[in-house]
Order: sequence, then C-alpha cells, then structure tokens
Amino acid sequence: QLFVAGMVVIVLDELLQKGYGLGSGISLFIATNICESIVWNAFSPTTINAGRGTEFEGAVIALVHLLITRKDKSWAIREAFFRTNLPNLTNLAATVLVFCVVIYFQGWQVRLSMAVQGARGQTQPFPIKLFYTSNMPIILQTALISQMYFISQLLFRRFPTNLLVRLLGQWSDGQQNQSRATAGLAYL
Repeated sequence: QLFVAGMVVIVLDELLQKGYGLGSGISLFIATNICESIVWNAFSPTTINAGRGTEFEGAVIALVHLLITRKDKSWAIREAFFRTNLPNLTNLAATVLVFCVVIYFQGWQVRLSMAVQGARGQTQPFPIKLFYTSNMPIILQTALISQMYFISQLLFRRFPTNLLVRLLGQWSDGQQNQSRATAGLAYL
C-alpha cells in the first residue's frame, strides 16, 4: 500500500513538472499533507482517553458516537462542536468555509486591454488575478509564528518580570513538560 501510494505521488509529481497541472511538485506534497490532516481529524477512528472517558479522535466519528451514547442529544451536538483538546466540528466547518472563500476569490480577475505594439489599433485582453494564493505565504507564516514562540519562550524563561517580554508571551509548563502560552501575543 505504501509502495503504490508512493508511486502515485511520483507519477503526479512528474506530470506536474511536465506542465500538465497547476503548481509544482512541492505544492502537491504540501496539499497532500494538508488534505490528509483534514480527513484524519474529521474521520479518525482511533480512541483517546482525555480524562473524561474514551473519546474518538475524529470529529465526525465523535459526533456519531456521542449521538448514539448520550441521552441528551442537544448536549451531545454541543460537545461535538466545542470539545477541547481534540478536533471538533467547529474547526472542520471553519476549514471548509475558508477553503470555499479562497476558491471563490481565486476566480476574480480584471482584464486589461493591452495595445499590441506591432499592429495599429489592435488590443489584446490581459487577465490579472486579484487574489493570489500559493504555498509560500503559508510556509512564511508558519516560520514566523514558530520563531515568535521560540523567542518568546526563551525571553520569558530568562526575564519573566519584564513588561515587554510578558506582552510578547507568558508561558506555563503543561502536560509532559510542554510549555504552553497563557497570555500575551503568543497566546493569541
């Protein structure tokens, strides 16, 4: 199964490199990873014990499980939409909404009339996209946020009483010795 999936990705990458698709092979790998994460967070059948009993990791599977096992159906729906520390239906709905909005805005374009220099009076339309999306802004944003978290943690451990450092982020030790932001810009 892994071999076949790897071969499919290699063939798709080759097709993209030859110009039969949109974007590059790197974009394909990033998109595949994001799609896998969305599908896994929605339909994961694995169970996790988060202190409130055994729960399913996938948001949709958890909704079905909660509707079957709970007597109060409205509370089960509310819990499926707003559960913490696990994927919930609110996260899934927000992802689908952002995906649809980006696809809609990517279709916007303005056509400018460009005069052809060699032919007199002849114009040719030149489309300009008004909304450009790529994987580079996502990579840049992730790198900047990671660096901000790293620097904020370092500064808070060294200067926990400094006002500017506390505005950048306040951190506390959570489960399994992992620090988590409790206030400041890093918390947002």
